[in-house]
Amino acid sequence: MKKLLLLVFLLTLLFPAQKSFGQAGDCPYPVIFLHGWTGSESSFSAVYNNNDFANIWGGLADVFHAVVNAQEGTYIWGSDGIPYTNDDDVLVTFTNETNDLTPGCLYAINLDNYWNENTTTPQIYIHDGGSPTFWASDSNESAIYKQGYALGEMIKKVLAANPGKEKVILVAHSMGGLESREYLQRTDANGNHLWWVDPSSPDGHKVAKLVTTTTPHRGSNTMGNISDFGGHDDEFRDGLPDLTSEAVRDLRYSYGCGFLDLDDCPGNYLFGGDEDDIGTWFYANADVDCDGYENNPNIIGININGQQQGFSEPWHGTYDNPAMPLPTNVRYTWITSDIPIDSGDGVVAWSRQWLYNGSTPMPADAVPFRLSDSLLTDETHLTVNSDIKTVIRGFDEGDFPAFAWNVSPEIQFAGLPQKRSINAPDGPFDTDPDWFVFTMGPVSSGGLDVEFVPNPGLGGQIDFFTTPPGQYTGMNTQGPYSIPFSPGSNSVIFNVSASKLIQGNQYFLRITHQNVSGDSWKTPYHFTLSDAAPLPLNLLSFNAKTNERTIDLFWNTMHEVNVSAFEIERSQNAVEFKNIGQVTAIGNSADIQTYSFTDAAPITGTNYYRLKMVDQDGSFRYSPKVSIEIKPDIENITVFPNPGDEQIFLQLETSNSEDITIMIYNTVGQFVLEQVFPAEPGFNQFSFDITNFSSGLYFMEVRQGRTLEKVKFAVENE
Repeated sequence: MKKLLLLVFLLTLLFPAQKSFGQAGDCPYPVIFLHGWTGSESSFSAVYNNNDFANIWGGLADVFHAVVNAQEGTYIWGSDGIPYTNDDDVLVTFTNETNDLTPGCLYAINLDNYWNENTTTPQIYIHDGGSPTFWASDSNESAIYKQGYALGEMIKKVLAANPGKEKVILVAHSMGGLESREYLQRTDANGNHLWWVDPSSPDGHKVAKLVTTTTPHRGSNTMGNISDFGGHDDEFRDGLPDLTSEAVRDLRYSYGCGFLDLDDCPGNYLFGGDEDDIGTWFYANADVDCDGYENNPNIIGININGQQQGFSEPWHGTYDNPAMPLPTNVRYTWITSDIPIDSGDGVVAWSRQWLYNGSTPMPADAVPFRLSDSLLTDETHLTVNSDIKTVIRGFDEGDFPAFAWNVSPEIQFAGLPQKRSINAPDGPFDTDPDWFVFTMGPVSSGGLDVEFVPNPGLGGQIDFFTTPPGQYTGMNTQGPYSIPFSPGSNSVIFNVSASKLIQGNQYFLRITHQNVSGDSWKTPYHFTLSDAAPLPLNLLSFNAKTNERTIDLFWNTMHEVNVSAFEIERSQNAVEFKNIGQVTAIGNSADIQTYSFTDAAPITGTNYYRLKMVDQDGSFRYSPKVSIEIKPDIENITVFPNPGDEQIFLQLETSNSEDITIMIYNTVGQFVLEQVFPAEPGFNQFSFDITNFSSGLYFMEVRQGRTLEKVKFAVENE
């Protein structure tokens, strides 16, 4: 059949270079970004290339590339009918791309590919966009049924790359949300899940959370989701959005059917129905379930038939199909959009961007908004992923023990304090309780150390539960270890006694931040659970104090036994430490001993310190961290008026009384003026006579001690 092409926008496909970022801590679960119809891995680049976000969990670690329309036939397992061979319609392993992924926290899937059509030595053509025939759908416009299988294969690869990580988080745009639901919901006639990593386990899907952005959960009959496309080398590549594609067929909530298409029939993929009702004269094919035939009268939709809800039409169904439901051990966030000029995002009606029953997001448990919630933005369908604050709000960690994220000891994790849905059922939405769970290994006689560094601008509370809390324990219930913290707190450190711990038991940690703002996530919190091995000493205290431009460290010990030395380590980010000195220990003493060390060259900003306490046999243990800030010598520099003519003024704040030296240069680097001013701690203002300066741009260097600041100003003299 002839492929009808929508000739709308012709945009160049940009594949931004992968950036390199630092990392504040590890993620409990890796994140997988899924693109929509005609898209690629760049769909969420605004999120994973955002400096604030990528500096928390690192940048994009890797991309999983797949071809999901590799053959002329429509049967998912190809002409031989044998799964996992090179004649399958979905291919994920090639001689030039094994999809063995790099360890990390952020991943993306890319279906904008084709291959060399050689089953002996299959090779993938990334971002090629070809198809088996001119009439067939491109890979990133193919059946959602097949996409669900590809996603399952990707989840396996992501977990294989990250041993110890038990689940993933799915963040999906548009059609990618249906791809995620296909993976989570699809079962065979016996109720066995087809695509799960472990179909035999209740949580064999290995998904902790699903976040969708303007996904047509209930379908869209308005096409126009035009993604970028690039040049092509393959003769079959058309590079244009295809309204006759398998994906468009699956995205629709209804078709014209019957005589001359005068009747309306439900979209088979979404609401179930008869493949014979699909107009094969228009669509690439009618094989919704990808079984190689186009006449199945009993397609099971992923949504409930609206007539079962009492509506007049099947496509009015508002939530997932109870016969093939979304699992209730996954949390869901539906991000929807309602722009001013449209009752939706310009492509998908607002009411079709989420699942609900009345005003309650679905799926739901006994309490509305606990299992599923929704967030609203006002972006268009193609710009919604640029609303980074809203997208990242969807990453909110579990609010109850039932949804606690699994972590491992001896690893520093980074978490995101953020506003929850305004309808959050427990507490105000700007209070964020995050639950974590871990399994206790062998118990040391020293117990377990819990070290927590909060968002410095927020107060809250940390709770450790030595007995299992109820699945839906609320914020009013405190743990046996419950420690509040105030805004400005550096860290919270406590020890859980070995008598409270049993190997193999699960223990829960809740971290609560209060008065969270829309930007609080930019400053993550950190926590580490560490085996508290018995020390050859008692560390009674460890403190830091500023002394003008130096930092003095003090610590007290007692009951030293064969202690060799204390190595002092410093860090800018509380993650990467460097040795800056050493103090010899007394060695053996039952009395209180006092030690000190001066860091003569601390870093401007926050300095983190820890002691490496070394025994005479070479064994060692780290102390808790302390942090302290060194403010810049000079802050808040202003030159006015700018431009100036006869006189200009320099205003600044300084933390000490050391003289300030001012040097002025013109644009070619010639020295023009030098002046030295006495300074006082706090606010200072200095004036300069520029009557003899020629008009133009000048550069001012402001130096005090080790601090050098530069500022530009202009002169306009007649």
